[in-house]
Amino acid sequence: MMGKTWTGKLALLTVLLTMLVAVSCTKKAVEVDPTAEAAAQEAVTETTADDAAAADEAARIAEEELMKKEAAARAEALSAFENTNIAFNYDSSAIQDSEIANLEAKAEWLKENPGVRITIEGHCDDRGTTDYNLALGDRRAARVKAFLESLGIDADRMVTVSYGEERPLDPAANEAAWSKNRRVQFVIR
Repeated sequence: MMGKTWTGKLALLTVLLTMLVAVSCTKKAVEVDPTAEAAAQEAVTETTADDAAAADEAARIAEEELMKKEAAARAEALSAFENTNIAFNYDSSAIQDSEIANLEAKAEWLKENPGVRITIEGHCDDRGTTDYNLALGDRRAARVKAFLESLGIDADRMVTVSYGEERPLDPAANEAAWSKNRRVQFVIR
């Protein structure tokens, strides 16, 4: 396509230069060859059409790239929403000050995505009885839901569930593992 455009421009330039030389070298009126004039006009029309087609193709490609970037950004934001947990202290359902910014970011994301519904999962470490940990996980999930409601998220978009100690992130029996397991986790439903 580029060769065609170049050829058309070269033909037009040749015709124009020929006309200029003819006009400047002679004192008498020069008749323009109607065939050359028609060829020049055709070359201009063809060049304009080629340029328009190239511009359209470039715009389409740019739009596709933008759509891909936007889709990737949405997927990354969704992943960040689901994969950023809220941590809790041992035997506590109080939201730590260090987790407030995470919850505010989640609320903003939920506001930007009003059709999204979530499950808020409460989890515990394996210290304590099964019944106690289920209740503690329930309190943690309920506390996070209430906090999100206070930030303007509709309660109907959120459900809570407690898994107690049943789904640990780290099965080891040490403080590093227990601190990972004391959490609220989010799942898009």
